[in-house]
Amino acid sequence: MYKISYEEIVKKIKEEKKLSDKEIEEKVNNKISQLNNLVSKDGAAYIVANDLGIKIFDLNKKRFKINELMIGMTSMEVLVKLVQKNEVREFKKENREGKVQNLLIGDDTGAMRLVVWDETQINSLQEVKEGDLLLISNGYVRDNNGFKEIHLNKSSSFVVNPKDETLGDVLVNIQRKLQRKQIKDLQIGDNVSLSGTIVQLFEPKFYNACPECSKKLGVEGDKYKCDVHGIVKENITPILNLFFDDSTENIRIVAFRDNVASILKISSEEVIKLKDDINKFTEVREKVMGSQIIINGKVVKNEMFDRLEFIANSVEDINVKDSVDELLSKLK
Repeated sequence: MYKISYEEIVKKIKEEKKLSDKEIEEKVNNKISQLNNLVSKDGAAYIVANDLGIKIFDLNKKRFKINELMIGMTSMEVLVKLVQKNEVREFKKENREGKVQNLLIGDDTGAMRLVVWDETQINSLQEVKEGDLLLISNGYVRDNNGFKEIHLNKSSSFVVNPKDETLGDVLVNIQRKLQRKQIKDLQIGDNVSLSGTIVQLFEPKFYNACPECSKKLGVEGDKYKCDVHGIVKENITPILNLFFDDSTENIRIVAFRDNVASILKISSEEVIKLKDDINKFTEVREKVMGSQIIINGKVVKNEMFDRLEFIANSVEDINVKDSVDELLSKLK
């Protein structure tokens, strides 16, 4: 079953029918009322899209662009360019051990992570160079903290630099900076870059995550269990909440894993040590408060508190020259 979020459905309606967020929300709420509250908001949005003649799923389509991929897809085909290779990592658990490799791939519509589990495929990838094309078949699309990833297993396959296939200047498209937006202009679903100041910082929280897919683990007896990968050795994972201000408004930022270390300007090992040392966090907090950084990520809606929040995908230091150039361009 494909999974498409409310925000993605709204974005598709806006693109095809040029309706405002308010108009779409009114239609969705009306649909919920018509169906006596027996349908979810996501389901109502899907029905509204269907009523407007918008095709959310094209079941006959075989090849997709990255921006068309949806969580739950299992038999799609995608042509991408390899942008970056990370080191092969070994893992071990009670009933299985092996290797996994993460790569950054992209086309002319966006970029995403590729996770390869099959050792034969990992070995084949060692000869692949950054910039080579990959025609991937039968991968499956998964969600990882709000971001889509393609995973490959033994049923998946790929062809390196397939004959008569081109993608154009993909690297330029992928490596260009995300659109910079002011907080006051943010909308649900935006993948953008924010430049601002840390004005509030909360003590990080930690959870036990699967070392393979980063999902939160459950407990089975005295062991930790992943819904996908079974009994595993837990990976202590930090979550950091902060408020970020760019002089137009402020927004809550949620950061995970390595991004926590980047924001706190300490190593990942030092972040884990904060778990049992509140005094050390106070020291780190005092150094970080008021610092200016760039945070790239995605705007989501926190339904519980009815507010927009920002999920950090990467963190950058502010380049003083770029900041001055940006300010001067606004003054022209």
